[in-house]
Amino acid sequence: MIALTVVGILAAIALPGYFAFIQNTRAAQAAAQLQAIRAAVYLYYGDLGRWPRESVAGQIPVGVGQNLPKNFSFQQKSYVLDYDNWIALHRRGQAPPGTTTAIGVSVISRDPRFLERIGRLVRDAKFTRISRTKYTLEIATMDGF
Repeated sequence: MIALTVVGILAAIALPGYFAFIQNTRAAQAAAQLQAIRAAVYLYYGDLGRWPRESVAGQIPVGVGQNLPKNFSFQQKSYVLDYDNWIALHRRGQAPPGTTTAIGVSVISRDPRFLERIGRLVRDAKFTRISRTKYTLEIATMDGF
């Protein structure tokens, strides 16, 4: 009985730490993927002189996949990535409120704390909350890089 109590206490102490570790690892993976997409989109722009077209959430934009690591996926277990080309929306005055981002890559997740964890890891670029479930890493504004 004492042994079971000790095991229960140890589990109660260890499990929250384990789950936090898993969430931090997923956030680090998402932040790294955002940076990889950002680099791939810059390479696309450098090669063709224009930004990739908008793509559906969860799908790699046409022409960008060749600049991404092998087996790269925009769909993960706890989040989906979404490449955003909002240039046309800005020109019509319909861009998401509160952002100057014209080209970006978004993380969509039902867990707002997960998105905030990613935001704490992304320090070299603007990372904007678009909605409760979507944050966007800015690649370019209407004024350029």
